Amino acid sequence: MSLGRAPTSLPRLADNRRASLMLNNQVTCDSTLRQVVYFRGAADGTALVGVWRQLADDEYVLKHRVALPPAAIGIHRVDVAHPLPVERGDFLGVHYARDGASPRRGGVVGYSVPEDGVVDRDQFYHTLVVDAGDEDFPVDRTVRLSSFDSRLESRTFALQATLVPDSLGQSSTSSLLRSFHSTQRR
Repeated sequence: MSLGRAPTSLPRLADNRRASLMLNNQVTCDSTLRQVVYFRGAADGTALVGVWRQLADDEYVLKHRVALPPAAIGIHRVDVAHPLPVERGDFLGVHYARDGASPRRGGVVGYSVPEDGVVDRDQFYHTLVVDAGDEDFPVDRTVRLSSFDSRLESRTFALQATLVPDSLGQSSTSSLLRSFHSTQRR
C-alpha cells in the first residue's frame, strides 16, 4: 500500500525555509511505514519527511521523521531501518532544518501546483505551508500551527510512502510462522 503519488520529476523544489504539510494525503488504516520513495531535485542538502497527526482543530503532533540525505538528482528509495507505526488519518509533510544542512537555494523534494499543468488535478493535496523549520517540531509534542505564519495551497509532491497495513503484517507473519512450524514437525 502506498501514500502519495509515484515520484516523477516535478518543476519546483519545496522551500527550505518552510514546512509543507499535506493535510488530506492521509493514511487509510493503521499501518507500518517501511520506505519513502521520492524524486530529488537537488543533490545537496537534507530534507525530512514527517508523519503528522492532527489531535484537535489547531493541535498537531509530529510522530516520526525520516531523513532524506544528500544524493544524486533522481528517484531514491529510503528504507526505514525500524518500521514506524502510523495510524489512520496520519499524513505526510516535508520540512528542513535551519542548521545549514539544507540546500542554500531551495529545497530537495520536487513538487508542483495546478498552474504548472503537469499533473492531473486529482493528484493535488490541501497543503499547509508553514513558516517553520524542523527545530520547531519536537517529536511527540503538541504544536499549534496557528502560532506560525502559514497559508493553504494546492500542491503535489514527488513523494510516496510505502506502508504495510497492520492486519496484513500480522496475518502474513502468523501464516509464515504456522508454515515454518509445520515444516519443522515433518
